[in-house]
Amino acid sequence: MKKLVLPTAAGVGLLFFSCLSIAEEIGVPNQGGHPEYLFLEKVPQEQGRATAEMISQALAVGRLVIFSHMKKLTDPELGDKGFTGDYFVEQWLAALEPQLMDITPAQQRILDKLIWAGKLSIDNNQDRLNVKGTGWKHFLPAKWAREAGLMFNSRTGIVTRQPARNYRHPSNAPDSMDKAVLTRFIQPDHDGKPYGEETMMGKQPVYRYFEPVELMEPCLACHGKPKGELDVLGYEKDGLEGGDVIGMISVTVPIEGPSGK
Repeated sequence: MKKLVLPTAAGVGLLFFSCLSIAEEIGVPNQGGHPEYLFLEKVPQEQGRATAEMISQALAVGRLVIFSHMKKLTDPELGDKGFTGDYFVEQWLAALEPQLMDITPAQQRILDKLIWAGKLSIDNNQDRLNVKGTGWKHFLPAKWAREAGLMFNSRTGIVTRQPARNYRHPSNAPDSMDKAVLTRFIQPDHDGKPYGEETMMGKQPVYRYFEPVELMEPCLACHGKPKGELDVLGYEKDGLEGGDVIGMISVTVPIEGPSGK
């Protein structure tokens, strides 16, 4: 029969500190690299800002269409809501039409892929949206924009995100540039205008565009006061007021210079 050998106090201490050292390496963001390398869609340099702005505004309008239907979508007494992908796209395009008067062929091709992604997100969520007997279904405009953005990225390489000052979903954690722009947006003297600049993503020139998202009154139930109180989802409220900037829509569009490089 083997003799049971107990670790010494020193051995336990070494094991403890070894586990601490390993734990410090877990869950830490890796350094370097970029979220996208293969850009399937590119626009001329002079169209960078306008294209990023078009995508941002299309996402903002799509979010508002969903927001306007939230009372119906969260009705526990209603099963089939009739809020299909086709219905959503019809409402979305009607609201977008005034902003698309001067769209270029390249921008139209990109927009078509965004519309496809937005419709697919709604279609993919039909089982969730049509659950009867449950009011809150964990489907918000931000969830739609996140899902649509990922599918849009799969066909274009264009990166869309929703960085937030107090983010709830991990994908909305702001990077260093997001933080700098958000800091600018939340200043009391900020004029509310979007911000953008040309930069690099790896070896690819891109235009990064940021549009502030202001808190609407119905959103105060989760993001308003009192700060720290738990909302319906169990998150701590942010203590914000209507009109405060809660986050941004961020769009990164690859651009080509005069030489096509």
